[in-house]
Amino acid sequence: MDGLSSAASVIAVIQLTGSLVKLCGGYIQEVKNARDEILTLQRAITGLQGTLEDLQKFLQSNDGKTLSTSSRLVSNITDCLSGIRALEARLDSGKGKQLMRKVGLRALKWPLKRTDLEGVIQNLERYKSSFLLSLQMDQSSLMVGVAQDMDLGKLEGAMEAGYESFSDRDEVRCLQGTRIELLQQIMEWVISPSQKCVFWLKGMAGTGKSTISRTVARSLKDTNNLGASFFFKRGEGDRGNAKKFFPTLTRQLMLRIPELRSGVHKALHDDPDIASKSLMEQFEKLLLQPLLKVDQLGRQPQTAVMVIDALDECEHDQDVRNIIRLLPLLQKAKAVRLRIFLTSRPELPIRLGFSDIADHDYQDMALHEVPEEVTENDIHLFLQDRFAKISHDRNISEVWPGDDVINELVTMSVPLFISAATVCRYIENSKWEPKLRLAELLRDQAKYVSRMDKTYLPILTRLLDDQESDESEQLQLLQEFQKIVGTIILLAVPLSINALARFLRIGADQISNRLDSFRSVISIPGDRDQPNKGNHHSAMAEFLHDAKRFILKNLQIADDAPLQLYSSGLIFAPRKSITEETWSSELQTLEGHSNWVQSVAFSPDGALLASGSADNTVRLWDTTTGAVQQTLVGHSDWAPSVDFSPDGALLASGSADNTVRLWDTATGAVQQTLEGHSNSVLSVAFSPDGAVLASGSADNTVRLWDTATGAMQQTLEGHSDSIWSVAFSPDGALLASGSFDKTVRLWDTATGAMQQTLEGHSDSVLSVAFSPYGAVLASGSVDNTVRLWDTATGALQQTLEGHSDTVWSVAFSPDGALLASGSADKAVCLWDTATGALQQTLEGHSRSVSSVAFSPDGALLASGSYDKTVCLWDTAIGALQQTLEGHSRSVWSINFSPDGALLASGSSDKTVRLWDTATGALQQTLEGHSDSIWSVAFSPDGALLISGSDDKTMRLWDTATGALQQTLEGHSDSVLSVAFSPNGAVLASGSADNTVRLWDTASGAMQQTLEGHLRSVWSINFSPGGAVLASGSADNTVRLWDTATGALQQTLEGHSDSVLSVVFSPDGALLASGSTDKAVRLWDTATGALQQALSVNGSVTRLKFDQDGLYLITNLDFFDVQPGRENLSSSSNNVSQEIFIEEQWIKLNRKNALWLPPGSRPSWSAINGNLLALGHASGRVSFIGMRI
Repeated sequence: MDGLSSAASVIAVIQLTGSLVKLCGGYIQEVKNARDEILTLQRAITGLQGTLEDLQKFLQSNDGKTLSTSSRLVSNITDCLSGIRALEARLDSGKGKQLMRKVGLRALKWPLKRTDLEGVIQNLERYKSSFLLSLQMDQSSLMVGVAQDMDLGKLEGAMEAGYESFSDRDEVRCLQGTRIELLQQIMEWVISPSQKCVFWLKGMAGTGKSTISRTVARSLKDTNNLGASFFFKRGEGDRGNAKKFFPTLTRQLMLRIPELRSGVHKALHDDPDIASKSLMEQFEKLLLQPLLKVDQLGRQPQTAVMVIDALDECEHDQDVRNIIRLLPLLQKAKAVRLRIFLTSRPELPIRLGFSDIADHDYQDMALHEVPEEVTENDIHLFLQDRFAKISHDRNISEVWPGDDVINELVTMSVPLFISAATVCRYIENSKWEPKLRLAELLRDQAKYVSRMDKTYLPILTRLLDDQESDESEQLQLLQEFQKIVGTIILLAVPLSINALARFLRIGADQISNRLDSFRSVISIPGDRDQPNKGNHHSAMAEFLHDAKRFILKNLQIADDAPLQLYSSGLIFAPRKSITEETWSSELQTLEGHSNWVQSVAFSPDGALLASGSADNTVRLWDTTTGAVQQTLVGHSDWAPSVDFSPDGALLASGSADNTVRLWDTATGAVQQTLEGHSNSVLSVAFSPDGAVLASGSADNTVRLWDTATGAMQQTLEGHSDSIWSVAFSPDGALLASGSFDKTVRLWDTATGAMQQTLEGHSDSVLSVAFSPYGAVLASGSVDNTVRLWDTATGALQQTLEGHSDTVWSVAFSPDGALLASGSADKAVCLWDTATGALQQTLEGHSRSVSSVAFSPDGALLASGSYDKTVCLWDTAIGALQQTLEGHSRSVWSINFSPDGALLASGSSDKTVRLWDTATGALQQTLEGHSDSIWSVAFSPDGALLISGSDDKTMRLWDTATGALQQTLEGHSDSVLSVAFSPNGAVLASGSADNTVRLWDTASGAMQQTLEGHLRSVWSINFSPGGAVLASGSADNTVRLWDTATGALQQTLEGHSDSVLSVVFSPDGALLASGSTDKAVRLWDTATGALQQALSVNGSVTRLKFDQDGLYLITNLDFFDVQPGRENLSSSSNNVSQEIFIEEQWIKLNRKNALWLPPGSRPSWSAINGNLLALGHASGRVSFIGMRI
């Protein structure tokens, strides 16, 4: 077995172990009596998974080489895979059911006996030891030859950073006849022996520096003077930093100066890791020393120019200064005359870098100081040329747009070439008529301003987000920016720095220092008595004037995706104008945890919010900005509970690692670790004076601890099952505990005596909370209710009903008037505690709400969820009064009609809805199913709709009237997939009963039952002629059936997980299958042979071929499937741009186009041309049209 084959096999085992770890996690939540056994198994599986991941990396790193020991892994891997699959079958005997429900494991029993478990764990450890031994032996054998052949191929460069690299293919150069004097000056500098070593071309954002760099590089290449080039670009991998800067230049220079090779080879031989060393060491050993050793041999030194563009885009300021300091040292080389042409914005780190070197080493020129008439003339020529091309390409015959319009556009653009280019890109969009676009732009210049976001937002975000400053310093920076830069932008008449200082009553030095950071976007004169030309940069002024940025709701967009402020911010905001807006209660969504959030708590001053998660960490968030302040790492298992001490100095966290930890909230340091519980600690609470900490555990006890010493004071016993919640009364005299034994108990904290047992819930009690005055106790339960109790008598006062699933958490508002409850139904409910009436339902989470907490002033409510987020809600804002109709529960299937006019959606609310795709209006609500609907499909003529349901039936509907035509019965389990034959005469259905059935559409009679799959059938599709039916299953196979006879023609094996989608090519010769194994496979339908295997970044739920069968389009990517050609590049013009959804983004032609806020991420989606339909867990269906 070669290395790559071994690696592929190991990957299959790794994927299975990941599934088992998740399954164990589900059992831990739901099974009460075997948690220790489950945790032991989960740890053993995780240990094996880690060893396998190490083995996979090792095998893949050896490029398929045959490894002496690993080649003997075949049987071990096969045995392990078989054993793991058998274990999965025992733990997840109904995987189809689990997938269908899309919610956790409920009401399960642990299927392994203790003796079985011991045997399983022994096998897992045996596999792990075997793999470890193989790994160690082969690593040792390969170590011997590692350093035997150090060739120049080891010098890894940033290939995309060079001139004429693939990423540079669409970039433009200066139009002939423009920048004439500047380009002449640069070329004279190149050829003159007496010129300085470095030419620094500086300019504000958008002045055309990179276009000039490409033009200079082209000219240098034509004259054989281009030595090397590096085009920096922030956020573009190796182009965004200096890690491979000198190796890249060295690789290119060796092509220009072959004599360098021996010196570079020696440097690599002497220090194989040189490319990972400091910039100084890389420069010295890879570049300078080899250059100094090149023999001149009496020849005139040859000139080689290195072009370095956009140095300001390099991510680390110190690296920028080091590069500037090192480059002039290259003039020591005598055999080669090296020159450096460098461009950048005039930012402070670069200006400081040049201040470190002598004036005789460099000359500079400022683009933004070029006489305005020169720039104006060049932009005029540029616009004339581009409009002439637009007129030619779009067959516009008359003289258009005319000199007056060109002059108006020049005035709009000067001094920024990028402004003129942005105007042209807007007008020449092939989807729109150019003359109308130009007229629209001149009528509403806000369209132009909005397109300058990509120029200014990244710059301002970076300048105003100083990671090295603390919170107060960042606030001061923002305030000074608003005051100083805001004034410059607004002034009708420019003021000098000295005049501005007197006007604002701020020191001139302070103003000058602050403006130094913004030279990229504002022209700052050197003389403090000279008027500031801030308004000369008019686009910047217009940009800052347009500053309604949806402050709280869109803070996360500003942090994670600043360019999405206009697109995502506007699209997902409510539809009214900003000034008239009625926002929902949700203020912010805090993302960062990698697993579900189980608990939240506010600090006493409300400045911090703590969240405990199943990712084993606790996070502290700033409640004003939503920023993570600290991540507290230390627990070895999930943290289901957090609580602040009354003074806010300490945070307590309880964990499934059986410990409680006390953290210093200022430093994040662990103060104490409290050990004593013999099982998971599920709840913690401080006493009102902070002297005592209570902890409730799955070991059925409550323990009281001295917070000063960490000593255990008392153990409270009485519950017969796990304790999920503890809470102190406001006076500290009582402690309440809620348990899986369905009771609440009240304890005397002084004596530890049990005072009362409150009975009434019909299932486990997961949360308890005292009212602010201690007279009432609230409890939330798995029985879907909240109960209010009189703490003096123990009498039940009220039962609050409204949730449709488990109530995970309850909390009183500080004034006691409201009670919040978070539930597995994904909602937070606010109740009037006096009347028991439901006040509001807050919706936004996509999974169970596990924790709720009010801020100390009651203005905010925090909720933590299994969707891995924390939401902050404004309790003063009422729930949105919406008139839009929609599903009341999750949407699991959506499909467009053949003409695209209708969209059908199937939901857990047991209904199908038909929507008008043009207006978004609801056309019909189809009712009749008695359970969730998993699949919907239109007939070829669009007249009929079929729906498949958990109720084991299919229903056939008239799309015009909504009338039920037929109910098709026969399956013994859920119907997961449905499809019409090409002529509409036959209907196929795939089911969790492992069968496919064929039905007569006209009569509803069942024609055939196709048996063969071993697990649920998730996808079916007819061949173009209807003679063959393909089915994809949770048994990881695809099967091809003869629709006339029902005979099985082929079984296609290769996927390692469930097959969720299948589709035929237009000629029926190919079948594509998509799976949760993150792969697409292409099969020859005649022979069953695998033609191609394509990798993607997630589960493939949607497949289609283009009309010619040349390209395959999935929900995640698209591929060129023509034989003998590589996969389609993202820039190909051979296929129209395609829309995909990947995690948080809607992607257009593989590029991030629209960021999806947490509440807008779909549970299912469908695409028709440029229209994207999203079905949400909330039941909402939304439409987004893309211009492509």
